[in-house]
Amino acid sequence: MINQEFKRGFILSQLLDLSKLPILLSADGLDIALEIAAKIIELFQTQKKLFICGIDKFQNIARDLVDDFHSGLLMNRPLLPVELFEPPVNNKSLSSSEWDKGKEGDGFLIISGESSKLIEEIIKIAKEKKFYTFVFCGYPPLKTNQPDYLFYIPLLNRPRLEELFLMLGHVICTLVESTLYSDGNSFC
Repeated sequence: MINQEFKRGFILSQLLDLSKLPILLSADGLDIALEIAAKIIELFQTQKKLFICGIDKFQNIARDLVDDFHSGLLMNRPLLPVELFEPPVNNKSLSSSEWDKGKEGDGFLIISGESSKLIEEIIKIAKEKKFYTFVFCGYPPLKTNQPDYLFYIPLLNRPRLEELFLMLGHVICTLVESTLYSDGNSFC
């Protein structure tokens, strides 16, 4: 049985760990969230799509964000043109047929805990297809192919990264739907 002092100490440590997240989302983090939201709004206003791809354990985050963009996070509204892009099984190379759904000018969001050859390849192909690229990434950072928009957090704690990326995705989704479907002043 877990003793009371351990429970209190564990809960306190988790809360203190979480309390660091707003610091990570301060000026730079919020600026990139605004930039990403503005670009996604522009994509939707020009009848473009957003593809979201989660790598490894971040696939669930990608699915959640696709659902939130579809159904509306804070309001009832029409579906937004967002599709889940399933990564290859076992991080193998991507086939060219997987990219046929997209068109020049679409957006591609990659969510990953760290840089990898697969992410570098996805960014490279997306840029060749003339997609706008967005990446949420933890440590280690991307080395060669840089996306158009990068939210990088030098954090190794994967569960915290998942929380942070989901929170960032919700902030972006709220900004997008509030801009497109309200007077801009109504946040729940």
